[in-house]
Amino acid sequence: MNISRIGGLVAGMLLLGAGTASAQEPITISPEKVQQICSNRVPRVESRVKALTDRINGTPETLGSKKWIEQKAADARKAGNTARADVLDARLKLRDAQLVKLSKAGERIAKFKSEHCGSK
Repeated sequence: MNISRIGGLVAGMLLLGAGTASAQEPITISPEKVQQICSNRVPRVESRVKALTDRINGTPETLGSKKWIEQKAADARKAGNTARADVLDARLKLRDAQLVKLSKAGERIAKFKSEHCGSK
């Protein structure tokens, strides 16, 4: 491919990108679709957020919970396996970040529900 063709391709891509970026309009959905989201999707998302939050905040017996990971990291340190303990500590930090994301997701779904689904 020669330089002029590459330049033309790049210019075309830039024009297409600029055209789609400037033509952003609000997205609207039909009332039927909103009702479907309120009756099907919202309860599933709420359930999933609650289940994941409960699991992360679970007891040391709950597989994958913060307390479970802390216990595994302590066991690994006690056994002298610091590399494994470090990996588990990193996973523990990820759990904290996941809790923040889940909290924000719960807030967004509650906002959508109050604005579009009524007091269901």
